[in-house]
Amino acid sequence: MPAPSQMLRSRPVIVWLSSHVLRLMCRHARELSPLENGGILLGWRSGEYDIVVDLRGPGPCALHGRHSFIPDHAWQVSEINRAFEASCGDLDYLGDWHSHPDGIAEMSDLDSATLLRIARRVNAPLMLIVAGSGADWSPQCWKGQLAGPLLWRRLVAAPQELKVFDPSAAWPGSSTVIGAASDPHKIS
Repeated sequence: MPAPSQMLRSRPVIVWLSSHVLRLMCRHARELSPLENGGILLGWRSGEYDIVVDLRGPGPCALHGRHSFIPDHAWQVSEINRAFEASCGDLDYLGDWHSHPDGIAEMSDLDSATLLRIARRVNAPLMLIVAGSGADWSPQCWKGQLAGPLLWRRLVAAPQELKVFDPSAAWPGSSTVIGAASDPHKIS
């Protein structure tokens, strides 16, 4: 039988990313460049698939820097709860996204530490990074899992296959992404 870390790496999921959500991430990465921007991913899990159909931005009290950003955590938690309730439980938190302006779509040590912190509270969170500049932004996604004995837990961040799709307007999240324009901290 393979070691637990090998088992985690051998079971990647396909992350289905709404084309609308990808366009929004890239637009907001461009608008704040050269500073980082980011937020949370909303959607659902279905077997070997994570489906991302909505997102939220960093929140009104977020701090943005050249090589990091600190989200408004309290605001994001309230947005997760609001999306969950508005969708009758269909939308849930899947992970975080952020930009690497003028960089590459690879996880930094700080990104790994952030994903480890999230994985201690959320099962198998995603970390999606859009990197680039101008009109050219590329996404990459990882799933975080904890591995090892309880006292020596470590992060296994496995790259995930990312597929972009055009969602049905009837899907949960489709209307909340499109209708998010009234709040500047919701990315729309």
